[in-house]
Amino acid sequence: MPIKQSMADGEDLRIVIDLDHAEREAQRVADLLSALRKRHDLSRYEFTRLVRVQPAGATHSHPILTLGTRFAETEDLLLSTYLHEQMHWYLWRLGGPDHDPVAPFFDELVRRYPKAPTRLPEGARSYEQTYLHLVVCWLEVAAATELIGRERAAAIAHAPWGYRWIYRTVLDDWDAIGALLEAHGILPMRTPDEFDKEDRQRKRMPVNADQRRKTPAEPPPRSRKSPRKARGRGGRSGG
Repeated sequence: MPIKQSMADGEDLRIVIDLDHAEREAQRVADLLSALRKRHDLSRYEFTRLVRVQPAGATHSHPILTLGTRFAETEDLLLSTYLHEQMHWYLWRLGGPDHDPVAPFFDELVRRYPKAPTRLPEGARSYEQTYLHLVVCWLEVAAATELIGRERAAAIAHAPWGYRWIYRTVLDDWDAIGALLEAHGILPMRTPDEFDKEDRQRKRMPVNADQRRKTPAEPPPRSRKSPRKARGRGGRSGG
């Protein structure tokens, strides 16, 4: 049902806000994602199970994985976009609250690619995001390859509005970047079930005597996690 409202300074002007198209687009994306989940076993790549569809909004990973209605024109494009945001969550869960899993080899990425573009459309939205996305985009393409094959996954990677240099570099230096990720524990990729099992085990761990003696007023230890925040798909969203 359209929402109608009148301007205060012009009673003869009526503005009608019609959300029907936005709702149809949001439902189309939701239906497309549901169809993809029936066609493919995405569970091993779903590191968050809360997904929001926001018509005309920006696609991003945190704090809730949000899919806009852009970059969802085809099943393959939506699949790669969804996997991309899930890979941000993979790194988030792999690192935990006190560790950034990319930090130990961030400088190595900079040494390998000292002239990486750090602005759209070739790079990401900042210096740090560009190098972080070498990891995220590699993981995305690897997951997409497992699901739809290398040719289709590479075709999507070659076609984005943004991250152009990042995707080219990922595909051109595939083995070298993969070896770096393996050396630093990013690969082999762990599953959501493994993370969930570890979370349950941590919750059951007994509290030791030293921990019991701590008072509520004691400040928590300062997080060692990098200030880099998981961002959205800059080339495919405004996030």
